[in-house]
Amino acid sequence: MAIVISTTKPVGAGPFRWQEAVRTAIRDPDALCDLLCLSSSHRAAARRAARRFPIFAPQSFVGKMRTGDPLDPLLRQVLPLAEELDEVAAYTADPVGDRNAALTPGMLQKYNGRALLITTGACAVHCRYCFRRHFPYGDSPRDWEQWRPALDHLAADS
Repeated sequence: MAIVISTTKPVGAGPFRWQEAVRTAIRDPDALCDLLCLSSSHRAAARRAARRFPIFAPQSFVGKMRTGDPLDPLLRQVLPLAEELDEVAAYTADPVGDRNAALTPGMLQKYNGRALLITTGACAVHCRYCFRRHFPYGDSPRDWEQWRPALDHLAADS
């Protein structure tokens, strides 16, 4: 997963806050196309694909993209494409085996001596190539008691 962290801020603005970046992030395919002056040929496919996996791109990230260039590599990371909707027999919704690695709600263990706690499904950018786009983040624990099985498992594992 590529994560872009920007600490840039507009001239005259207060300290950059990630909460502001989340609040003002681009979530609409038409808004993305408008901001980057993309032709209308990209819009219909982007709308359809974004219904399955929504756009989420901070404006500071979008601001680094080349206006009018549908092949800009940063844009290709976030612009939904019609090809995302193609059914491909060899593809799976869980290409890295996360579901089989879930030992308790919110905890994955694929390797001996290593565990991953899934504390949030929020990402800085929704990458179109994300291999965890279908991961059931909503099933992860939300309060202390729901985390108990994962924490007990970790405590018991020498």
